[in-house]
Amino acid sequence: MGGEGVSIIVCCFNSAALLEQTLKHVAAQQLDSDLACEVILVDNASSDNTQETVRTIWLNNSPSKINMVIVHEPQPGLMNARKKGIKEAQYEYLVFCDDDNWLDENYAAKVFKLFNQYPQAAILGGVGTAQFEDRNLKPSWFDNFYHGYAVGEQAEKEQTLNSVYGAGMAIRKSVIKDVIDNGELFLHDRKQTYLSSGGDTELCFIVRLAGYEVLYSPKLTFRHFLTNKRLTWDYLKKLHIGFAKSYVVLNLYEKALNSERTGLSYFYWLKKALYYWLIYLKYWPQHYAAYSNGEGTIGEIHHITWKNIAVSYLRYNFKTIGIYNKIIALGQQTTAIRNEN
Repeated sequence: MGGEGVSIIVCCFNSAALLEQTLKHVAAQQLDSDLACEVILVDNASSDNTQETVRTIWLNNSPSKINMVIVHEPQPGLMNARKKGIKEAQYEYLVFCDDDNWLDENYAAKVFKLFNQYPQAAILGGVGTAQFEDRNLKPSWFDNFYHGYAVGEQAEKEQTLNSVYGAGMAIRKSVIKDVIDNGELFLHDRKQTYLSSGGDTELCFIVRLAGYEVLYSPKLTFRHFLTNKRLTWDYLKKLHIGFAKSYVVLNLYEKALNSERTGLSYFYWLKKALYYWLIYLKYWPQHYAAYSNGEGTIGEIHHITWKNIAVSYLRYNFKTIGIYNKIIALGQQTTAIRNEN
C-alpha cells in the first residue's frame, strides 16, 4: 500500500515532441509543505529519444519538491505502461497524466483533498479542455465528437458516475494494485499506433465491482493538447472503431454490475451480434446516403460503430461466457480485498 502523497504517472511512447509542456505543468504543481509528490515516467517501448528529452526538460525546470523516476516497460500498450507505473509508485494516490495532458497547477493538491474528503471514491475524473495545435484547423465536426478526445465536462456538477475518461484520472493504489498483480484485465488501451481503447472504463468498472465509487469533480482541470494529425476524419473513425471493439467486454462488466451475477446464457453473444447487425442493416441506406456526400456526419460514426460491435460479438462468440465468469470472480476477489482492508 502506498504512503501519504501523490504519484503522477506519465506513460510515453515516442513522446519526445509532446513532453515539454506536459512536464512543465507537472513541475509547476503547487503543493502544501506536507504533501509529498513524485513523477513516474514510463517509457513504453519508445524508439525515439524520449528518455533523454525527459531528463533535459526536468533538469531545466528543477522542481525542488517533486522527484522524477524514469522506468522502462518493454511490452507495448497503455495499460501495460500504467500497470508498471502503479507498481513503481510509492504513494497511495495516483494520477494518470497522458503525454499530452497539461495539468492545472493545483491538480495534485486537489486530488489529495478530494480523496480524503470522499473515502468511498476510488477513482476521480476531471475536466479536459481542448488545446489545439492550430485553432484554425479545428474540424467542423469536432463539437459533435469532443468526448471521444477526453475533453469537456462529464457531468453538470460534482457527482458519482459509472465511469470517467482516462486522461487525468486519479485512482487509489491500494484498491487496484492487488487486482493488477493477481487478476486479469481484458482491455489494454492503445498499443503504439493502434487505437484500441476501453481500459480506463474497465478500471472504473473494477472499482465499482469492489463496492467503491467513481467520482467526477469539475475542480480537477487540465488542457488536452490535440495535434493536427489527430483531427482528421480518418483518425476519428479509427478512434470509434477502437471504442466499438472494446464494447463486448465492457458490456459484460455492465451486466455483472447490474444483474444478480447469474450465469450468462449460452447464445448471449449471438443474440447481441444479430441485434447490432439488424440495426446496421436497417439504417444502412440512410447513413450511406449521408456520409457518401462528405465527412463529418454522426450517421457514419453510428454506422461504423454498430458494424464493429456486431463483428466483435461474432469474434468473441462462446468466449464471452468465460470472460463473464472471470469478471464475476474478479468482483468477488475485489470485494474480499476490500473487506480485508
